[in-house]
Amino acid sequence: MQLQHHQRYVIEEFAEDYQARKISRRELMRRSLLITGSIPMTATLLFALGCGDDADDEPPAPTQPPVPAVATTAAGIGPGVSETDPAIQTATVRFQGPASDLIGYLARPAAAGTYPGVIVIHENQGLLDHFKDVARRFAKEGFAALSVDLVSRLGGTSATDASVNMMALRASRTDLVADLLAYTNYLKTQTFVKPAALGVTGYCFGGGYSWELAAASPDIKASAPHYGSVSPEALELLTTTTAALLGIYGADDARITGQEPMVKERLLAAGRVIETKIYPGAPHAFFNETKPNSYNEAAAKDAWTQTLAWFRKYLVA
Repeated sequence: MQLQHHQRYVIEEFAEDYQARKISRRELMRRSLLITGSIPMTATLLFALGCGDDADDEPPAPTQPPVPAVATTAAGIGPGVSETDPAIQTATVRFQGPASDLIGYLARPAAAGTYPGVIVIHENQGLLDHFKDVARRFAKEGFAALSVDLVSRLGGTSATDASVNMMALRASRTDLVADLLAYTNYLKTQTFVKPAALGVTGYCFGGGYSWELAAASPDIKASAPHYGSVSPEALELLTTTTAALLGIYGADDARITGQEPMVKERLLAAGRVIETKIYPGAPHAFFNETKPNSYNEAAAKDAWTQTLAWFRKYLVA
């Protein structure tokens, strides 16, 4: 197996957690092996990333809270929209994709009418509750939002086993983009969606694939990736995209934000519509309120406001 851009990106994220003593090296090895499927490849990559050897397998720092196997929503943190909110309707959806059934979570305004559509792409552990809530937030604001499940080819996101969810990252970029195109087509064909007004947003791993979908689909008119890495393949395709691009970054997320000047310069030179927003003091994953070690309330609130404004500008006639 040859490691692809987004797979290496996720392993680099795990390495950062290890270097910050949020996880042990044993856990770093376990997570990385789920993606590479190869002990020699994992060992070589982690050595190149400066992650030491087995003798350096210290436990996480005692001041850090334990890392859950599967993230759950932290009570009382973040905006949140209830599934029982009378202003919205929600449903779990399933339909035939390129290689398997595809699963998603669809939220839309309860009132009759047609609405702009938004694809929501999760982080690297699948369609957890937080990303369903993000779809509900969009519905509350007048959008039909479909949160995808890129673990669908393995039967869908597991509520109890994060290993299953991470194994989905072994999938090729080609397969994941094919699934995202199928999700886009599904959303486009719903009677309550304006087919010419589709956007995409995503976070971390999903931020990277928000760039990918904007590059691959002419149906996407606006994209708002949050701290997502741009692959070389996507960057080349983005030079001809018709989507309006809003890149959202945390200033303290140097590994991802370091890409921002190059990406912006390249796409502006190609005549694309692109703006970027970098939040001082904000780390990676600052939008996700289920991660108290990285959540930055001020940055998250403003990023949400900026994303809504971007989609209203480019998707709402």
